[in-house]
Amino acid sequence: MEGFRIGLSKYAQFSGRSRRREFWGFHITLYLIGLGLVLLWAAAAGLNAQDEGSGSWLAIIATVLSIVLGLAFIIPTLAVNWRRYQDINAHGGFSLLGLVIPLITFVVGFIPGTQGANQFGPDPKP
Repeated sequence: MEGFRIGLSKYAQFSGRSRRREFWGFHITLYLIGLGLVLLWAAAAGLNAQDEGSGSWLAIIATVLSIVLGLAFIIPTLAVNWRRYQDINAHGGFSLLGLVIPLITFVVGFIPGTQGANQFGPDPKP
């Protein structure tokens, strides 16, 4: 959860570096939020199956929440990924490859950052 808070506090900051803790804390929290929305949709589908139309309001709420949260988290997600790439001393622009091949960014999340300062800033570890 701490990584999520840090990621949001640096909402659109593409300079600097992100530790693995920040990267994983941010992404795992987003996955849990997504799981909650999927469960909300499942509940809506279950209500619709039991009594036709009774779960439609729940489906609308889940859809609106998904759209709003999805749009709200686009920039901070890109920024966290960008800074994570810079932590391993790669240009943050490579994080855009993760939009096409997400496995690349997943793997980068496991690579230890450059020890000490690199061209993108000081070591984020205290």
